[in-house]
Amino acid sequence: MESTVCRSGHIRWVYWCFVAWAALSVGADRLARAQTQEAGVALRATTRTVNVNVVVTDARGDPVKDLGQADFTILDGGQPQKIAFFLPIDEGRPLPILAKTPPDTYTNRPAASPDVTILLFDTLNSGWTSQGYGLRRVRAFLRQIRPEDHIGIYVLGDDLKAVHDFADDASDLVAAMDRYDDEHSHLRAKRTAAEEESTGDTALDRFLLGKDNRYHFELDGRASPAYRTDKLAFASQMTTASLEAITRQLSTIQGRKTLIWVTDGIGPLGHFMSDDLDEYLQRWRGGAGVTLPSVASWEDGADVERMIRLMNGADIQVYTVDARGLETERGLPGGAVAADPAESVIVTTPQPNGEMMELARRTGGRAFFNRNDLETGIRRALDDSRFTYELAYSPDHGKWKGEWRRIQVKVDRPGVTVLARSGYFALPDPQPLPVKDRLEFLSEVAASPIESAQLPLSVHIATSSSPNGAAIDAVVHVGRQSLGSLLTAQASGHAAGHFEVEFMQIGEKNKLLDATQKQIDADLKPEEYAALSKTGWNLPVRLPFRPGATLLCVVLHDEASDAVGSVRIPLARYAAALAAH
Repeated sequence: MESTVCRSGHIRWVYWCFVAWAALSVGADRLARAQTQEAGVALRATTRTVNVNVVVTDARGDPVKDLGQADFTILDGGQPQKIAFFLPIDEGRPLPILAKTPPDTYTNRPAASPDVTILLFDTLNSGWTSQGYGLRRVRAFLRQIRPEDHIGIYVLGDDLKAVHDFADDASDLVAAMDRYDDEHSHLRAKRTAAEEESTGDTALDRFLLGKDNRYHFELDGRASPAYRTDKLAFASQMTTASLEAITRQLSTIQGRKTLIWVTDGIGPLGHFMSDDLDEYLQRWRGGAGVTLPSVASWEDGADVERMIRLMNGADIQVYTVDARGLETERGLPGGAVAADPAESVIVTTPQPNGEMMELARRTGGRAFFNRNDLETGIRRALDDSRFTYELAYSPDHGKWKGEWRRIQVKVDRPGVTVLARSGYFALPDPQPLPVKDRLEFLSEVAASPIESAQLPLSVHIATSSSPNGAAIDAVVHVGRQSLGSLLTAQASGHAAGHFEVEFMQIGEKNKLLDATQKQIDADLKPEEYAALSKTGWNLPVRLPFRPGATLLCVVLHDEASDAVGSVRIPLARYAAALAAH
């Protein structure tokens, strides 16, 4: 029997493997250490901070670049707030030079970028016709990009697929579009056999050719209640898990983070727009006397709450692009029969998706619908990122019960347009996940094709061979930034934290071959923490190199906040070297 808690065909394998995790675990390591405060190193604090990214344009739509902190006013629930952080972000500014990663070292630290744009092409919540039309407009947009642009492309279907990494420039996107146009040109020259075999980037080519599109099972009146329940539950769970993964990947990046969501509609997730989130969560959790429709995904309130919390904290702007384009409907509303035959050909415009419009408004993005130039909406999202202002403040209302708090950003400059998110959910402190939910949560992180960067870390690996078999020697390095997130100052002057590191070796068809857990109970003295804050903390571990392993996934998990960092390490090169040896 297949469990309904699993997120997708790509993810569900991990959940059952984690059930047997305890038998594979090598046990728990304990650290007896301590900490101190040092200039420039901040430990985890309980102060809540709201980040707001702001776009200010003039009457011509050009960015206004000469504003200072004194020109901005932030109102939270109508009350002015003290701006604690202010930074203008210019896409054209020189990027910091990042230190080169040493050989055999892998990290989840994102590349330096003044802004990040992710295009999420949704085949899970979109009809077959919309997917074809939306992809055609995406191709039109890609013909306009410049090689130096940075944009990530992800496909949401039965799983989440990364087609193009935002850390890479767009030169391979340009090349892929050239291949596509050449393939579909009537002037296409005959290729040699060698040229036919050289397809360039296979993932990009498949996406552009529409091979990632999937048949969308319409939930019309012909669908049985059980079928409808299962489909809506899966769509909600997969969409929520994918948005969480994208948000965790972008959470530590400074500057404007834009998610362009090309979809028919938000679908089952639309109910998270309720102003009274706490009331809805109580219903999802099975409140007494409440009868819910046949939408099982409403029971996943904890997942939705976690997604909202992540998006609030990461300050991601969502641009919703209706994949249906410009639609027309013939006939009278409700299927009425016209007395005059001429009235039966009246063309009406369908109503836009309200949830998509509201999601864009609340996050500081824009909604594009009922238009045939969807590429214009995608282009506008990139243009909005050219110059932005990053602001942050600590709310003083003291009300953290899940209600929607309205934000207003005002600029002391006549004739300008201000684009910023309209509010946030004032969620209470999260509670630690129970064991079952924790295993499911970690399975999602491990199975995701994109790495989580909430907790930056790096992993250095080496392999060796002995009469006892091949082994992987891994050293996990946790730097200053992650230490400050993992440890909390205590009244005794110590800093404590409880976190864990998981090592998973994965083989063909996503088969889990080995799982090793290191549990860390940290209690650091001031002088010990002072040293660690300068050098970082290293965890060495030796793992048996399992035959057939193709991937090593390392996950760092903070048990208090459920923040995670993950690194995925391909093992094919190391396996080949061991075989040759």
